[in-house]
Amino acid sequence: MKMNQRPLVKAVLFAALSVVAVIGYLFVLSVLRGKLGAFSSAVPAVLIAVAVLLLNWRFLKSEGGSLADLGFDRPLFRIGQTAAGFLAGFLLVGSWALVLRIVASVSWHAAPPLVPGAALGALLFVVFNNLGEELVYRGYLFLLLARAYGRITAVVVTCALFTLLHVQAGIPLAAAIGGVLTSSLVYAALFVRWQSVPLVLGFHAATNILQELLGLRTSALTAFVPALGGNAGKSPSYAVLALTGLINVGLALTIFVSARRRTRKTQ
Repeated sequence: MKMNQRPLVKAVLFAALSVVAVIGYLFVLSVLRGKLGAFSSAVPAVLIAVAVLLLNWRFLKSEGGSLADLGFDRPLFRIGQTAAGFLAGFLLVGSWALVLRIVASVSWHAAPPLVPGAALGALLFVVFNNLGEELVYRGYLFLLLARAYGRITAVVVTCALFTLLHVQAGIPLAAAIGGVLTSSLVYAALFVRWQSVPLVLGFHAATNILQELLGLRTSALTAFVPALGGNAGKSPSYAVLALTGLINVGLALTIFVSARRRTRKTQ
């Protein structure tokens, strides 16, 4: 792919258009609120995913690239990558649940049975909302920053933006740093290593879906409800955030090292 002479201008333009897409998403979300039943949130998520996919396609095309640069090629192979990412994401959240169990004595009991239509709507929302996020943060913008300023800059900028967006959405700062920021480092590491949005999407979606299934985030997908043990309190909460953050950072560093070794072998 040919490198544009003004990467910063392109990055700012892409980010600005992405913001416009998000504003449009929020507008449609408010207009459709409750009007489509269980799919009132899923439809806007599909629309923003399509919008940022087209945005990535247009910017990549302007530089002689294509969506294949993001892993949208070889369908069967990418489906396999998505499935592998999904399994890995489930395992990561499983480790978080284990930390909760050990540190805060959290246990789980069955929630009321899932309502199929509502659960499907929630599932579609998670998948397409995560796809939109990955296309913004681990798509063209990441490639542009990495090629113009280096991978470290791309990781720092995109992870910072990802975290700030979640803080703006109401996530407490401690949770944003211990959970969102460290998770975004894992997503970035996966993209650096395999340069595949489908793989990162599978991983990202799995972390959110399992959190919702386990009641760590309540939605129509919640199948189990966590019950806090006697150790619940501010100190265990911070300990849980610290330990899950360390797990995430350790995983991210392992993947980054693997990516670096792979790069050296191919040079």
